[in-house]
Amino acid sequence: MPLLACPLCEKSISKRAHTCPNCGEPDPFRYYSRKSWVERIIWTVVIAIIVIYSWLELLPMVIEALR
Repeated sequence: MPLLACPLCEKSISKRAHTCPNCGEPDPFRYYSRKSWVERIIWTVVIAIIVIYSWLELLPMVIEALR
């Protein structure tokens, strides 16, 4: 894992560090906040695809079965 300089104290720390061990800066490279943002987008797209599929394919099948 490459070491990078902390944006506040400029000491070398891991890119995935939760906090800087030198100055205590929480999530110095915003790795975890970026990761959760990307995960939200992916889940939103997956849910949208499921809803669209259900609306276009499954709903007509259910309506036809009830007739």
